[in-house]
Amino acid sequence: MSDYSKYRGKCKEFVDALIKKDPSLIAVRGHYIDVLWGKQQHWWCKTPEGNIIDPTCLQFPTKGTGKYVEFDGMCTCSECGKQIPEEETLFMGNYQCCSDKCCRKLVGLK
Repeated sequence: MSDYSKYRGKCKEFVDALIKKDPSLIAVRGHYIDVLWGKQQHWWCKTPEGNIIDPTCLQFPTKGTGKYVEFDGMCTCSECGKQIPEEETLFMGNYQCCSDKCCRKLVGLK
């Protein structure tokens, strides 16, 4: 089994298992920036001191040497570009909108 097959799409599952073994670890959601694949949604662990432990880093071509960016709680409207808190975001599949108006515009409605 390849590292890609073993880990891809299972980041949160592996993070949860690691935290179960070591409750001092903190689950982190965000993006991993891989020079070949670009920005990838991802989960990893952080120690109380701030060190990154990524149980699924082998799925990426750069094997964990890329940049880790924690999610800051803000989303960008796919229609107008406005920054909004995640809890106020309307999700339409892979798209996020700041309002019903932007959701309608995104799909071609007025």
